[in-house]
Amino acid sequence: MDQTPHEIINPLSLPDPVGYAHALVVTPGRTVYVGGQTALRSDGALTGDSLVQQFDHALANVVEALRTAGAEPAHVVSMRVYTTSIGVYRVNLRTLGSVYRRHMGRYYPPMAVLGVTELLKEGAQVEFECVAVIPDPRDSAELAGEGPIGLVEEVDDPFVDGPGTDEPGEPESARH
Repeated sequence: MDQTPHEIINPLSLPDPVGYAHALVVTPGRTVYVGGQTALRSDGALTGDSLVQQFDHALANVVEALRTAGAEPAHVVSMRVYTTSIGVYRVNLRTLGSVYRRHMGRYYPPMAVLGVTELLKEGAQVEFECVAVIPDPRDSAELAGEGPIGLVEEVDDPFVDGPGTDEPGEPESARH
């Protein structure tokens, strides 16, 4: 699912969002809260030596939790990323953006990345939490005539690749 049933709001009076949306109007439905996901395997062992490896596994865990609850990545209405290595995170934005798109598609909900001194799981460098809303099928029928809301605009940013490439795309104006 590359489109969201929720309405993305990016006011012209705010700077262009880069890898996130400024606001989201949520379609009514069931709410799914995904608790802190780190790079833990099913046996409870932490996997990945680098922040990028841990980001990849932790985000895969987020998607697994969403799908088990009946949600998809495009249903996410809010996401927080906590990292103990904000400098390493900044340096690896392009790679992290590619990993993000592999798991979440080209949908960027309102999101925050926060630098923290430590996470509960010893050795964890990144942790995700998010909220998703699965649209009520009755509301989806009403929206069927309107079609799903499009993706956040493409901008020259590490989290956004150009069509079919791994290079940054050209900005498009599709703001509300």
